[in-house]
Amino acid sequence: MSGGFPGYRRWRLGLVAVCVLAWALAMRESASRRAGDLSHETAAVPERVVLAGSGPVMSRISAGSPAPSVHSATAVELADGTIRAYWFAGSREGASDVAIWSAAWRGGRWGVPERVVDRDQVSRGTRRLVRKLGNPVAHVGKDGRVTLFVVSVSLGGWSGSAVNRLVLDSAGTRIGSMSRLVASPVLNLGTLVRGAALDGPEGEVLLPAYHETIKKFPQLLRVGRDGRVLTRGGPMVRGDLFQPWMLGSREAGWDLFLRRGEGKEAKVYHSHQHGAAEGAWSDPAPIPVANPNAGISALRLDDGTLLLAANPDPDSRENLVLLRAATPGGPWEEVFTVDSSAREEDERDLPRVEYSYPWLMRDAGGTVHLFYTWNRREIRHWRLGQEDLTGERREAR
Repeated sequence: MSGGFPGYRRWRLGLVAVCVLAWALAMRESASRRAGDLSHETAAVPERVVLAGSGPVMSRISAGSPAPSVHSATAVELADGTIRAYWFAGSREGASDVAIWSAAWRGGRWGVPERVVDRDQVSRGTRRLVRKLGNPVAHVGKDGRVTLFVVSVSLGGWSGSAVNRLVLDSAGTRIGSMSRLVASPVLNLGTLVRGAALDGPEGEVLLPAYHETIKKFPQLLRVGRDGRVLTRGGPMVRGDLFQPWMLGSREAGWDLFLRRGEGKEAKVYHSHQHGAAEGAWSDPAPIPVANPNAGISALRLDDGTLLLAANPDPDSRENLVLLRAATPGGPWEEVFTVDSSAREEDERDLPRVEYSYPWLMRDAGGTVHLFYTWNRREIRHWRLGQEDLTGERREAR
């Protein structure tokens, strides 16, 4: 008995130390502050901008939202062919007034943005303290139901985050149920999502996730129909590699593209897993595409080639392009300039420009959709035919 008490004390002190360390890392980021109510009536969405002649079409999705700061769009095609986009918006990233907003593309134009869920609703639905919301990831299963995974923070910054699962109606706006994923066995802290989810067997969802507590690394979650995390996997990484974007299938194998954090090799990284070799991921290796610690997105086109949305400069998010290659190792060719450092008229007052967090998807008709954050002020959307993504490079301006 006398020998057991000191051991228990050391165990308890060790647990406290781990909690304090996680809290200290999270508190490196600025704390939220409550801003004014953003629920007043929204304005109509401006008409879309069409390039001369046939080709890509650009729309300003979030322009009708009253929130001054927007970021991290996700989008899905619903069973009726509607394209629905989601993003987080508020007075600034990390503020307590941030909510998840949405808009729908029907009849050739975007509807007025609407608020889907805020932090108070997530707090009540999960019975957890929620101070702020972050990245959403939308997914439509084979049964047509919409699942929205949303990052929330209870303490500190993104290092103290968790992932919540919202099951929505077929229109993607009304919440049916809500729960919190148990994605980490230790305190369930530090898990975020950003890349597109894929269909798994029997209604399961394969959800790319990542961790930011102490060390950044990717993790692939297999989520059951009931919202339980069934397995966790992914490649072993050296250095800060996170925000995984996954392509492929169990039959063809999986390709994982990774954002590079701080480090010497400012490149996009890639790892592969053969479908039959469960857990046998290749060591992530850099591909010949620059990555200035910025979000990426990938898509496989009808002919089997790869499309990658990325910032092509090693130290700046001032240019955003689409690149195409036959294999991850390249060569990668720029096929479309989404946005460039050449200033637009409404960018003259900005100290710097930023085009970030691209999201690529393809609809049932084969059209490619690209969503991205424009200067943290707007979510913009490009529609491109696959014939527009050839070696004849096109400029967006």
